[in-house]
Amino acid sequence: MIESVSLQEMRRLHEIANYSGKRSEMDYVYVHVTPGGDVDAARELQRAIRFNGMIITLVVGGQMNLTVNMEYYKLRRNSMFVAGPNSIINVDYESIKDLEAYVLFVSTDFLRDLNFEIVVLNSIPLGMKSGPCTMLTEMEVKMLSSYLDLLDANARHNEIQGDKHLVKSISRTLLTATFYQIMVIGMKRRSEAEDEAAHKPRSRRMIYTHEFVRLVRKHFRYERSVAFYAGKLCMSAKYLSLVVKDCTGHSAAEIIDDHVILEAKNLLRFSGKNIQQVAYELNFSNQSSFGKYFKHLTGMSPSEFQNS
Repeated sequence: MIESVSLQEMRRLHEIANYSGKRSEMDYVYVHVTPGGDVDAARELQRAIRFNGMIITLVVGGQMNLTVNMEYYKLRRNSMFVAGPNSIINVDYESIKDLEAYVLFVSTDFLRDLNFEIVVLNSIPLGMKSGPCTMLTEMEVKMLSSYLDLLDANARHNEIQGDKHLVKSISRTLLTATFYQIMVIGMKRRSEAEDEAAHKPRSRRMIYTHEFVRLVRKHFRYERSVAFYAGKLCMSAKYLSLVVKDCTGHSAAEIIDDHVILEAKNLLRFSGKNIQQVAYELNFSNQSSFGKYFKHLTGMSPSEFQNS
């Protein structure tokens, strides 16, 4: 049986990272693994576990092999690996050699709290030839490691004397910027892959999926029904859901909901509009129906989110 663990249950990470905060309050942990140093962060993952958060790994020296969702990957210098929530991870501890790496563990609760298009991040591997693992340029490594260093500094220094809500806002902003930078890299790799495959026909399912996502971005503020988008694509809602699930790992309804919730969070936190105004802007019949929708998908009411 594969054990499912949370960030709080990764027992030694907070000690390795030298964070002073309570383990139960951790949003993320950043670990710099050095050659010949403490590699307990990797030892935590040497048994097969299902981590319910996200892991971002930058290898800047040496090597490490690991298995994620039954796929085997070799990480080498200047490689990046992104493991999404609920991935099954197993590090080949014996393969570690002269490893220097930056590893960021992000809790599921903090991911839900981010003002970010997680659905877009999840779609990045579609454009990477090597799946969730890709090679980076020296400049890309330098840029991403700078973001991670800032996250580390925020956790080490600000949490002691800083205002709790301000520190959390800094964390949100830095992590969101990190994810957007990963998106930029992913889109660049996707473009490179598309240029290479310019003379190869794309699958019909992939074409439908890309067109579906384009339509969602255009209409999600007014239309949340899978049937609406299926009609635009001249197919049944059931078939569209099968196609999208096959290409992205997410249902059509989930992708629509992700876009709506992202916009709702943006409006609630930054627009200055009240909850009723946000509900009407997103084409809900009333504030109550919007509140039920928002709480079902986020676990908190719109007012609780605004005050968090």
